[in-house]
Amino acid sequence: MRQLTQAGQKVFEARYAGKDENGHINETFAEAVLRLARAAASAEKENLKTWEEKFSHIIGELLFVPSTPIWANVGKKDRPWQPGACFVLAVEDTLESMYDTLKDMALVFKSGGGVGFNFSAIRPRGDLVGTTKGQASGVVELIRLYDASADMVKQGGVRRGAIMGILNVDHPEIIDFIQAKNDGGLTNFNLSVGVTDAFMEALEKDLPWQLVFNGTVRRELPARRLWRIIIESAHSCGDPGVIFLDRLQSGNPVPENRINATNPCGEQPLSPGESCLLGSINLDRMSTFEGGLNKEILEETVTAAVRFLDNLIDVADYPLPAIAAATRATRKIGLGFTGLADALIKAGLAYDSAGGRELAGTITGLIRQAAHAASEKLAEEKGCFPLWDKSVFYPDRPRRNAACITIAPTGSVTTMAGCEGYGVEPIFAVAYTKTTNVAGDLEVFSPLFLEYIKDYNIPAETLAVIAEKGSCQGIEGIPEEVAGIFKGAREIAPIDHLLMQAAVQKHVDNAVSKTINLPEDASAEDIGACYKTAYELGLKGVTVFREGSKKGTVTVGRERAAGKVPELRRGEILPRPVSAHGMTHRLDTGCGKIYLTINYQPDNGEILETFITTGSDGGCLVYTEAASRLISLAIRGGISVESITEQLEGTHSCPSYMLARGKGKKVSPGKSCASAIAKQLNQVKAELDQRCGKGCPDKMSIEKWKICEACGEAALERAEGCLVCRNCGAARC
Repeated sequence: MRQLTQAGQKVFEARYAGKDENGHINETFAEAVLRLARAAASAEKENLKTWEEKFSHIIGELLFVPSTPIWANVGKKDRPWQPGACFVLAVEDTLESMYDTLKDMALVFKSGGGVGFNFSAIRPRGDLVGTTKGQASGVVELIRLYDASADMVKQGGVRRGAIMGILNVDHPEIIDFIQAKNDGGLTNFNLSVGVTDAFMEALEKDLPWQLVFNGTVRRELPARRLWRIIIESAHSCGDPGVIFLDRLQSGNPVPENRINATNPCGEQPLSPGESCLLGSINLDRMSTFEGGLNKEILEETVTAAVRFLDNLIDVADYPLPAIAAATRATRKIGLGFTGLADALIKAGLAYDSAGGRELAGTITGLIRQAAHAASEKLAEEKGCFPLWDKSVFYPDRPRRNAACITIAPTGSVTTMAGCEGYGVEPIFAVAYTKTTNVAGDLEVFSPLFLEYIKDYNIPAETLAVIAEKGSCQGIEGIPEEVAGIFKGAREIAPIDHLLMQAAVQKHVDNAVSKTINLPEDASAEDIGACYKTAYELGLKGVTVFREGSKKGTVTVGRERAAGKVPELRRGEILPRPVSAHGMTHRLDTGCGKIYLTINYQPDNGEILETFITTGSDGGCLVYTEAASRLISLAIRGGISVESITEQLEGTHSCPSYMLARGKGKKVSPGKSCASAIAKQLNQVKAELDQRCGKGCPDKMSIEKWKICEACGEAALERAEGCLVCRNCGAARC
């Protein structure tokens, strides 16, 4: 039995170990391995002990690591044996369907799964509802309802629900959908536009594009204008990604069961009602610096892992009978890998090299070949999946499983496995800083890097420089071949991320979860180029992450802490924040009520912007809007709130303000709207200063949003389209 690392043990105890009624751990890692092995072996009609031992070996030695729902559910007496990680549900254009599906989603979350939807059947906002003669709320409002509900249900009692929302590119509400996350919110959703070959052709030829619902054209606009909206939104907030719908369908093993959606991270296309269970081959355990990849162990592990996953489909207790039926009709499994980066490093190959991509493709091909052979053998022994005669394999290729290979995000299981590379991703960085509640900021050095350079006699001073920078690129004393092998995710060009995804996708039945990292100064055009290149390379979908477009909390090296306002040069203006906390105050003036909204950054209390609107009883709308815009511009231009309020306080008295006060009307402190706004700004700033930053004893509670929910210690970082904890491996997508 393999000994878990300290971090791996934390993952196991926090998320997977059995617990008594009081929440105390009552199961060791070895006992949990036996629990899973026995549950899977119970599906066998003979040789149960033999298969139990084989399953125990590959899991206990961390050669194969099942996914979170399997660890958390299967074999336990206090919960259903629900092994599925990926689900797709259908939602139709009726109130009954919307709320029935909402309930189904909650049940899936409760059992530990993530859900994907295609919302294209929902009529657009403003359409007539025949039964009530009212107006439809539309797609985006339905998504907001589902998002709010997901906050209430944790996946398997561990994390909040994760959802993929897809809308086809020709839906009349597509623009609102694209921009739905621009101002924050929808934190449980990943959004992707369902792009067709026809749209890509219209984009290439600069043709008009029609938005259609139920066969009726609702609007026409240039395809390039719609494309611009997509890439500008992705540039602003990281969403939407793109899913290439025709590619999903062309790779569908049962074509009559149409596929138009995926699970939350995009790697598992499924028909409505289907689910898929996941597991990862640990490439790090099969690779050494001396001997490279052990193909014999790889093949043996894959063969046993396919049987393990297939058996769990039979013993599973799915959240809904319809899901059980649809899942068992195709018996899809998602066998993938983790630790690709570890294997490449041990082979002395750079992630962004042709040799690195070739080895990645070769490894994936070997896994696929062994998995398909195992599925064919299982079909001979136990029978083909029920819809085999409707599949692309009929009649010449018997199969137990309609699909076998999926490259999924592997947050928790990577930590369990003791790898540095998550799934198909490169290492995050050579050195990075991890924020914890217990021990403060911890500086982490890549163990692989330290192992690799042990014979290079690199002095401590050079390692200190690497720790400061978080990178070994361009460091004097670091050989070029070492620097090339140890590039972090942010140091790899977008095209090389895409080429790696393409090299692996060629050997994958389903799809690949991959993040294309872009620097903060990348343009919308750069994102558009990534999306177009992904299409040209034959990918099924792609997600980009531009540094700074979403909140991140793990820093490379010893960079400035998140939330600190950078120094601005003259004329520079900070961009409007993606999201912020806010408060609204009513001010009573001589002309009526005005409402002052002040948005601030929660982790440091810095005021970011203001919005000022008038009430129904009067006030100068033009003046208040102009004042609001100029105050916000000044703040984002680096002018202090104190300087701004000093100028506002210095304005002349307003006759209307003075008259109202003379008549005994209640008005807010000040001599004009400007000074009333200034006084309220000063009051709010004082409260924020006292509450959060500036020596505030409660700062930790203010920053709690950026601490991992599972272990309560480490900060989260962006990886594979999710927020991942480097301490315990928990992921939030």
